[in-house]
Amino acid sequence: MTITIIGAGNIGGRLAEKWKAAGHSILIGARNPSDEETLKWAAGSDARVLSIADAVQQGDAVLIATPGKVVAEMATRLGEALRGKLVMDATNMAGPPGTSLGFDALRNAGADAVKVFNCTGWENLADPRYGNELADMFMAGGSQEAKANVRELVKAIGFSDAIDMGGDDKVHLLEAFALVWIDLAIMQKMGRGIAFKLMRR
Repeated sequence: MTITIIGAGNIGGRLAEKWKAAGHSILIGARNPSDEETLKWAAGSDARVLSIADAVQQGDAVLIATPGKVVAEMATRLGEALRGKLVMDATNMAGPPGTSLGFDALRNAGADAVKVFNCTGWENLADPRYGNELADMFMAGGSQEAKANVRELVKAIGFSDAIDMGGDDKVHLLEAFALVWIDLAIMQKMGRGIAFKLMRR
């Protein structure tokens, strides 16, 4: 699979490395494809750097790991390029609690969007193993086919599973769930080496 990554931070960087190691091809969508820092970052994953629009069109799947506030405008700008495209939205809190403005904009543009990779730190994307246990990832979105593909991409980087929280109406719960991880790790000073695991009896 060819995966386009938009957002050259810790989340996008770690996922690019892990997916490359799992055998996927990586494209980087950048506002300035000739930027030296972006090219240097992409070289670590043997990725090609293209404009955002070109990278979205050429990718089989897209990961958005930008600040949440830019997603709605990006979705409007990309328009038809997103229609029918698997888009993984790893962003958070673009609007008031209980809303998911960026995700909604992706869906309105026709993307098969899935909220995922937003409720944990980048350290867990790099290594989701805790002793003999693997952390779980959580996802939500209205397309069952898209979520099936995302589950495989989640497992490819080492998570035990991608727990399905439900459809588009559950996306705002995942955005709130991210605040739980942030509060525990940062505000309560437990540190970033914490992750979530769903236990079943």
